[in-house]
Amino acid sequence: MSPNFTLSVDLLDRAVRHISYVSRPIPGDCSDIHAQPIAERCAFVRRTESCREDVYYFDYTHFLYCTVGERDAVAFRAALALLVIGLLACFTVLATTADQFFCPVLAVISKTLRISESVAGVTILAFGNGSPDLFTAISNPYHDTELMFGELLGAGMFVVGVVAASVLIIRPFHIHPPGVVRDVLFFIFAVVWVSFSAYDQRFKLSDAIVLVSVYVVYLVVVLIEFFLLKQKLHEVESRVSLHGDVPSEDPYYKELRKEAEVIIRPRSAADGELDISRNRVSVFLNRQFVSRNHELFRDFLVHLNPIDLEDWANSGWFGRLTSIFMVPSRLLLKLIIPVVDYTMERHGWCKLLNMLHCLLLPLFALIVNEVLFQTLFKIPIWVLTLATSTTAMLVIFCTSRTDRPPVYHLAYAALAFAGSIQVIYVVAQEVVSLLVTIGLVLNLSKSMLGLSVLAWGNSIGDLFSNITLAKRGYGRMAFAASFGGPFFNLCLGLGITMILKALRDKQHIAFSREGAMGENCEAFLVQLLATVLLALLLTSFQGRRSVGIIMVTIYAVFLVFCLLGELQVVHPYGTDHHNEGEFVN
Repeated sequence: MSPNFTLSVDLLDRAVRHISYVSRPIPGDCSDIHAQPIAERCAFVRRTESCREDVYYFDYTHFLYCTVGERDAVAFRAALALLVIGLLACFTVLATTADQFFCPVLAVISKTLRISESVAGVTILAFGNGSPDLFTAISNPYHDTELMFGELLGAGMFVVGVVAASVLIIRPFHIHPPGVVRDVLFFIFAVVWVSFSAYDQRFKLSDAIVLVSVYVVYLVVVLIEFFLLKQKLHEVESRVSLHGDVPSEDPYYKELRKEAEVIIRPRSAADGELDISRNRVSVFLNRQFVSRNHELFRDFLVHLNPIDLEDWANSGWFGRLTSIFMVPSRLLLKLIIPVVDYTMERHGWCKLLNMLHCLLLPLFALIVNEVLFQTLFKIPIWVLTLATSTTAMLVIFCTSRTDRPPVYHLAYAALAFAGSIQVIYVVAQEVVSLLVTIGLVLNLSKSMLGLSVLAWGNSIGDLFSNITLAKRGYGRMAFAASFGGPFFNLCLGLGITMILKALRDKQHIAFSREGAMGENCEAFLVQLLATVLLALLLTSFQGRRSVGIIMVTIYAVFLVFCLLGELQVVHPYGTDHHNEGEFVN
């Protein structure tokens, strides 16, 4: 073998090893991209693992820095503007899901279970909004704790300071004192416990177990208070009836009933009460000898129409343009999620469309969760789903009519709830991914990224759901969920994650770095919760707009403080300022 040939093989081997090294993902911080030359930023994105941590269905960072690139500044800015438009499109999907599917079915479920708005807010709605984040945290317990603390605490600040405040500003109402005092005190204790446990960056297993136990005790207290409230309602009803009066006309009984039960309200009159039996009565009054599938396809097309004709007639050019922009998302959502709404004719029942939901919703869930081609008992899941859905569709076709909902229509409420949560979770993931990419372009630190961008992205479902509920007149449910949701995420999300991390350590201790702004967020959150409680005490628990404005103001001050700390203008709590002008944690 000639020396030249040996040298060529050696050079080729070195080149292959070099290419493999460059293309292999390496650990690091994606924010270091701004320290790279413009020509090398695409290669940096491709080989850095952290640049793909928040990638779900589309890699926006790769799109910006590799597909478009920064060599052409105009094209880069146009691509960034395109991402902002995509963000707005995600917001429209979330708004539609909350308004037309999620909120109506929440009222139906709460009415069926005979629970109050407050209990529904801190249980069903809190679990619905928080469970996706909880499952994400549990599935990846070894993620960066600095981002986790910033995200959970920042989300708590955002939901309480903005979402809960918006509920009061949109529709003020009288707040049930025991409920809000309970929620605020438990929330304050949880934040203080987290601050105490993570003070030395060593989260013990016992500390994490206590954090999870706090939420369990909270649920027990909620159920006990609700049971006592229902018992009191029955006592008042019996006492009023004994005096010969009509309970529904007694002012105290009416106020107590608002706290103990969910009252279905029509969209056009949020302060009124809807008689949900009217649809059932009309069924018997209008019963005719018509075929089981009378106007099957016409009814399908009417329900599938993505444009509300009444809203279209009453809207201006901007409203009509918005309706056209939302047509694709509304059409897709109508095909995936069933409608169960007591304010609609036949409670939203559409025979052919509801049959399709039995097939399309499970397939959608399999696709977005990436389990479509997995097997169960050596049979592909999509085959099992297709067989089960086809059987269900045949049963529905043979046992239901087009002119009235079947007796099992209430089962569609569970499908609507699950489908709405799935859509909100998927879209919220893309919102987070978009916001992280925008935050990367703006060169935000990890701590600031968690407190702002990630907190906003992961709380976007709470924002749209709770505000929509408030507009419909379910302010108590929305306000309670604004405390129960972040409290749920903090106790179970952080608690279970720290338990899993601590179990891997021989000394049962989990390393927990809060970041430069973590302790500041804890202090602001405790101050915000205490201010809310004090303001409500001073107003005799009247949820006034002024209280909401105070809450928003505190959150705005918090954001300004975080921004000044990010720019190193002020000294965040827990940091030292050296002569060199650097912050050291």
